[in-house]
Amino acid sequence: MLALTAYPVLAGRRDSRELGGAQVQQVMIARALVRAGIQVTFICMDYGQPEEEWIDGIRVIRTYGPNDGVRGLRFFHPRVTGLFKAMRRANADVYYQRCSGMTTGLMTAWCRWHHKPAIYAGASDLDFQPGPPNVHNRRDRWLFNRGLRQAAAVVLQNPRQRELLQANHGRDGTLIPSCYATPDHAGQTAPAGSAREVLWIGMIRKVKRPDRFLALARALPHVQFRMIGGAMGDAPEVLAYYDAIAREAATLPNLHFMGFVPFAEADSYFDRAALLVNTSDHEGFPNTFLQAWSRKVPSAALFDTGSRVDGKPPYALADSDAALEQWVARLMSEPAAHAELAELGHSYFQREHAPAATAQRYLELLSRLVDAR
Repeated sequence: MLALTAYPVLAGRRDSRELGGAQVQQVMIARALVRAGIQVTFICMDYGQPEEEWIDGIRVIRTYGPNDGVRGLRFFHPRVTGLFKAMRRANADVYYQRCSGMTTGLMTAWCRWHHKPAIYAGASDLDFQPGPPNVHNRRDRWLFNRGLRQAAAVVLQNPRQRELLQANHGRDGTLIPSCYATPDHAGQTAPAGSAREVLWIGMIRKVKRPDRFLALARALPHVQFRMIGGAMGDAPEVLAYYDAIAREAATLPNLHFMGFVPFAEADSYFDRAALLVNTSDHEGFPNTFLQAWSRKVPSAALFDTGSRVDGKPPYALADSDAALEQWVARLMSEPAAHAELAELGHSYFQREHAPAATAQRYLELLSRLVDAR
């Protein structure tokens, strides 16, 4: 697995702020595959770890550091050279990579040269839109789209991604829902909903629309809100946006803004949340939904994951900002509605998103790819 930025999550590091849903999901999938008897190797950037080590039964190979190399030349060395060296050292039967970017094209090129199957796994619906719009460098766009065409298989998180992949790239993919392993301590921090607060958790990025959560807190002053998330990188515009959100949050007495919190610690806040809200316009399938549903904490959002139980979404699906506000107000004031949605989400989680079920789907895909070589 080319999981370049997943090392801090895998190792439980508290000193790194690189924490996104894609990294968390890669670790969850890898652990599920290890439990199913598959040998898994991670290729990760250099975060100061040993050249090679084992964590939770996963072999970890170190490659280049995030800022290694000379500007203008670092694409070729150490990025291309370091990645290819690590892939050769891994000597895997199948290679897997998640998130749109140049790494997709580099992985599939190496795999074609060495007659190995490559899997690309989508992290967001945006990955399959024309462009895609979340990849800004022209070279990286070209490499990603070439890699998407050359991948032996494309793994999708939801039916919408299948539609986008077929419409924009003329190929089909394999739908494998995300998974989440509920920690042993889940529910022990506090009884579910005991804090009577609405939780938002994610990276403070414009695409995540954290401003909507601030608007909810402003519109519902009698409801308590909690916001957890750090800046995605240290670019000036990224930090400026984060600071603007933090300053505005500080003006709202019913909102507790925590900033960045390490994954293991942030996970515990689901134990006492009454409701999870996701304010993004686009997602793949949020890990936060799974963290909430596994604890019978309902969720509300503005995007459709395609998830259904008897024809109904297992969460509060709003079609506007006003509708989202109405859902939050209702779920925080009507115990019966809250309980019904909590049970719906929990039953859907158990049916579709348990690690063993996800591992079995991956085992079937891996077997097909290896047999086809």
